[in-house]
Amino acid sequence: MTPIIATALALRAKIDETDPASFTKSISNVAISTVDGISYPRTWDLEDPDTEVGFLNANEVTSLIQHEGFRFWGNRTCSDDPRFAFETTTRTAQFLLDTIIAGCFPFIDKPLTPILARDIIDSINAKLRQFFAKGWLIGASCWYNEEINNPQDLSQGIMYIDYDYTPVPTLENLFLNQRITDRYLVDFSKLIAQTA
Repeated sequence: MTPIIATALALRAKIDETDPASFTKSISNVAISTVDGISYPRTWDLEDPDTEVGFLNANEVTSLIQHEGFRFWGNRTCSDDPRFAFETTTRTAQFLLDTIIAGCFPFIDKPLTPILARDIIDSINAKLRQFFAKGWLIGASCWYNEEINNPQDLSQGIMYIDYDYTPVPTLENLFLNQRITDRYLVDFSKLIAQTA
């Protein structure tokens, strides 16, 4: 029997391999073909979070459910920082840092001039705009921060570039408000005419 953590890691690797925006998708709610059953079933309901799986999710524990196949259910990390509560938020931070560092490689060991600084910032902003256009970020920008760059550091080849971003949040809970209304009866006669 394969430990479920190995299945979770394999699923994470599969998503990463097949989806260029994998950092925006958690392992939650993805069908798993390699699971045959659940050793310790827990109650779960899509419309009611007051279940055993709902309780575990509320306490940052991802569970396995059976609904149209087997799948993990839960998006949370164990971070104390609410900004990194979602798996996807943490992965977005890692992806952006790795991408920006790799993109800055050609600039290293070039003469540190204002033109080089502008080229670095323009390059990073162009990449951030691409991610925004693809829907991988809600927004992002990069800039030269005068407050933390000083002549002493610059003279030693040290420069700081700031960037910020808003990751795409995960839709974890969807609440539907149902209402009965008479307003569609106002044009009842027109509805009759349309069906004739």
